[in-house]
Amino acid sequence: MSFLVHGTLSPSVEDSHVGVFLRKHDITSLARSGACNGKPVRIEHGNTDVGVVISAWEHDGKLDCVFKLNNDSIESLLARGFVQSGCCPELSLGYSVVMENSEQGLTGGYKEVNEISIVKKGARHSCHIHGFKK
Repeated sequence: MSFLVHGTLSPSVEDSHVGVFLRKHDITSLARSGACNGKPVRIEHGNTDVGVVISAWEHDGKLDCVFKLNNDSIESLLARGFVQSGCCPELSLGYSVVMENSEQGLTGGYKEVNEISIVKKGARHSCHIHGFKK
């Protein structure tokens, strides 16, 4: 039985931001390229994959996604329970940043998505789980 979850991976940040957060053009690029699709889903950035991202898209400047939770391990069953109970109501995007040296100094450049995590409290505002379907 599939267990699908919809949520926001990243809020919108202006392109003038020079740090490591995803900027608007990063979100657009990730959504158009399908770079999040197939990435593993984990609990609190742990080492065990409990699901996989099916699709990610840009919506109102934010990066949203749908992912499927597995049904093959204790950890994946726990993840389902965490989502259903609201114990872990947020998402966190794990990514690497290639730093670039420019006229503004050292800035965050290209971002590569490594995984997404179901978390109790994410580092970014408005990265919530919006719904799920068993």
